[in-house]
Amino acid sequence: MSTGDGGNQSGREFCHRYSLAQIQRATHNFDDALLIGKGGFGKVYKGFMNYGDTVVAIKRLNTESKQGAQEFWSEIKTLSMLRHPHLVTLIGYSDDCEEMILVYEYMANGTLADHLYKILGKGNSNTHHLTWKERLQICINAARGLDYLHNTEQGVIHRDVKTTNILLDENWVAKIADFGLSKMGTTQTHVSTDVKGTFGYLDPEYYLTRRLTKKSDVYAFGVVLFEVLCARPPVDMRDDNSEEERSLPLWAQQCIKKGMLDQIIDPYLRGQIPPKCLKLFVKVANKCLHKHPQGRPTMAEVEGRLKHILVSYGNIPKCTKSVSKVIMGCACIPAHGIVLAMMSKNHNISRYGSENEFPRQLRRDPFKVTAARLYRRFKLAQIQAATNNFHENLVIGDVGYSRVYRGLIDRGNTEVAIRRWKEGKSRERNLDQFTAEIQVQSQLRHHHIIPLAGYCNDKHELILVYEYMVNKSLHHHLYGPNRGSLPWEKRLEICIGAARGLQYLHTGTKQTIIHHNLKPTSILLDDNWAAKLSSLEFSIVLPTNGSTATCSTYVAGNVGYMDPEYLASSKLTIKTDVYSFGVILLEVLCGRKTMVITRDEGHEAEVNLVHWFTTNVQMGTIDRIIDPVLVDTIAPECLKEYVMISETCLRGEGIERPSMDAVVGSLWCALQLQEAWLNKPHEAIPRSHNQFSDGSVIVDIPGKRGSITSLEDSTYLSGNLAR
Repeated sequence: MSTGDGGNQSGREFCHRYSLAQIQRATHNFDDALLIGKGGFGKVYKGFMNYGDTVVAIKRLNTESKQGAQEFWSEIKTLSMLRHPHLVTLIGYSDDCEEMILVYEYMANGTLADHLYKILGKGNSNTHHLTWKERLQICINAARGLDYLHNTEQGVIHRDVKTTNILLDENWVAKIADFGLSKMGTTQTHVSTDVKGTFGYLDPEYYLTRRLTKKSDVYAFGVVLFEVLCARPPVDMRDDNSEEERSLPLWAQQCIKKGMLDQIIDPYLRGQIPPKCLKLFVKVANKCLHKHPQGRPTMAEVEGRLKHILVSYGNIPKCTKSVSKVIMGCACIPAHGIVLAMMSKNHNISRYGSENEFPRQLRRDPFKVTAARLYRRFKLAQIQAATNNFHENLVIGDVGYSRVYRGLIDRGNTEVAIRRWKEGKSRERNLDQFTAEIQVQSQLRHHHIIPLAGYCNDKHELILVYEYMVNKSLHHHLYGPNRGSLPWEKRLEICIGAARGLQYLHTGTKQTIIHHNLKPTSILLDDNWAAKLSSLEFSIVLPTNGSTATCSTYVAGNVGYMDPEYLASSKLTIKTDVYSFGVILLEVLCGRKTMVITRDEGHEAEVNLVHWFTTNVQMGTIDRIIDPVLVDTIAPECLKEYVMISETCLRGEGIERPSMDAVVGSLWCALQLQEAWLNKPHEAIPRSHNQFSDGSVIVDIPGKRGSITSLEDSTYLSGNLAR
């Protein structure tokens, strides 16, 4: 089947192409007994692949459907480039015999709609009433999936968000589905396009102006939130309904204005939702439906607010005595990971000899070859032209055993960063790092991960080409010539961006990835000051169901960021990254490197930043360690939240450290507290040495051996730490 669009080729490469005969065997020749769904697009069947070992969902598009070849190939192209726990995975397709068939992972619990208002219909024996807690978690999952789409390198707008496109797996984890109407490459503020979508979910602004933005998805998600609360479809065409009652958003908003919230709640939920939770949830949903797109929140903000509601509902256990007893994340299960930075020492790297001169090690591994083919391959002559033959004036930094140059490609129209491994160093080690970076990058698509543009391995050179980061690194702004130029709010935003990138590595890909090289130089800043993680050559991919890896690689220059537990055991977990991130949080607050020069009775001594921080927290003298340019600029409640999450990231035992999901939530909360403080009149914070020891702002760490145990407002701190 030909669509006449060469752009479809990239989608085909990464999906399995099935023959029609294979699909027919999997569905018993499209037996109606295996039918699990149908609509204007066609029918969905339960299928059995791999001799019955793999259950799949097979969507057979109706050739007469409005969803034609364009939507078919759009779905393949979109899903083949995206991987996330909250997106339905596309396994393959078939265009054999002019069919249009898509094969997905099987979602055992059907759609969200099945368990809301469709439960009232007939023949829904597998549906059940969702509790309020379950509904909140499903909304959070779906919000996270949409946030990922909006912040990928491609900038994807779903354009058909609705409860029938939110599917639930056997563990009730929600995943976004159906990308036939999605728009890619939407990094600009909007795209002009024909209006497509589903009535009841259409953004009025998009409908009237044909200007599609990410906020169009946010509007549709607001409708979904009201569906979850009210258990009724977005459009109810029953004759006994007034015009207002037929539209769920209009009806809900009118009830809110009249103070009749209790009348819109699903009767099954009455008595389950605390008034405060209900008020917060309705506020989020209503904000999503704001008539002006700029008045709507981002999906990241929606996710953060829903998490806050879930915490306040009591989903995450709160400490009553000691915050240090809050355990975030799962217990570690011993397993061996795939150490990308430590490949076999026996392979021969002296010969390249492939048709593309790509290293033999990559040629032996088909996945690695595929990974390399994702990227543009430059000739050495092109790189030399881009860097004026590696001119010293174009050097912008050194990264480990490599040097980075500023370059211009595509006839000077595109600015890039060109990383060249230094000659005279171990070629085997250089090849391992070069290979690892390409392989890891090939699995990643995220707004807060630096994108790889291409590579060069011409004439025994090892060179990687990246998108150029105009605002350099976090390290540059903390310690460079303009140190202290970043205001506190911008520092918080950078920390949140970096945390989201790390969160994606840990939980946003099919296999957990440990960065293993976190420091301020590996956090780069683009022209909009968005933080992006770089330096992935030491990253480690954990096997499925594994939580630890053994690695004896020593990463030079990272001593101050190394997890003590890792140094003692060589066992790497995602909590190793969390510790390193905690050190970065201290640098951001203190404006100091990992070793601090202190003066005591006229003598100078070097003290570890973490130890210095902990000592001052216990003494109630935080003001002594804050970057002087930040004094009087940080809200007391914001500082309290920030110090608490920093301290927990730096716990001695990994199991006591939070997940990056919790870190993102706490940093987001800190930013909200800071912005609220800035938006109201307040007095400057006094600079006395005991300013944080009064009754309003206590940051002593509770429950640690040999430390002060008093803590004001422990419930507040526990709740926000959990969030």
